[in-house]
Amino acid sequence: MSGDLSKLADALPFLIPLFLLELALLVIALIDIIKREKVAGNNKIVWIIVIVLFQVIGPVIYFIFGRKESDIDSDQRS
Repeated sequence: MSGDLSKLADALPFLIPLFLLELALLVIALIDIIKREKVAGNNKIVWIIVIVLFQVIGPVIYFIFGRKESDIDSDQRS
């Protein structure tokens, strides 16, 4: 038992930054999806489920494929 705790204590310096990165990605993706009017597929609930369930890869997938520019943004670029 103490050997398991020792291994965990040795791994903590590596696990804490990974946990913080995962948490930051999750929070940033959720804030972005809440503020955004349109997302790919026009279904925010599905994207929120993807972000939350797939932890690290979910927010990355959302940032690559899920974000959709709103009509206002595309009008300003023209």
